Amino acid sequence: MNLPVNLYHYYEIEQGPFKNITQNEFDKALEIQKNISVGFNSKRPSNYIKLRFAVEKRLKQAFVVKGGIPKIDAPFYFTLGECPWLKSCYDNPGVIKIPLSNFKKEYISFTYPDSMISFQIHDEPKLSFYKKSYYGKVYLLNEMIHLINQYGLPSEKKWQNQEAMKYDRYIEAQVWDDFIINQYKI
Repeated sequence: MNLPVNLYHYYEIEQGPFKNITQNEFDKALEIQKNISVGFNSKRPSNYIKLRFAVEKRLKQAFVVKGGIPKIDAPFYFTLGECPWLKSCYDNPGVIKIPLSNFKKEYISFTYPDSMISFQIHDEPKLSFYKKSYYGKVYLLNEMIHLINQYGLPSEKKWQNQEAMKYDRYIEAQVWDDFIINQYKI
């Protein structure tokens, strides 16, 4: 199976692209989250910010162990390939498509699926029905090629029709450098 050639960044147009709540200090992130009143992000649980910071710490540590070189503390989030479902998470969605080849491999990591879901389901025994062997792990680009060859790409058909796949909506890419990002900021 072929690796998708583009990364996609979905965002709320009014807020602009490449906003990561954890680019802020914890208290500021908590305040921002409390003031989100529309869209998917307004429905986050009260402990979301605490969980988000904890997952990002795990992502970064695992990425470094694998030889990644993060140049920033909080990554920018993308999907590997298109995920039209993500547009439904925003009132006025925007999307930026960037060729994967634009990024240096030492600045990018992946989770299959979304990192929050991957780690939360991995850690929670009550959710074992949904847990896959690839959950709770961070991957480098060369590892994603093998993973996709083994498990395929997420698809709407799979997650809508197979209960065990309902959380496998996309492969998340975490970009740990802002060089390319700065070229696309609006």
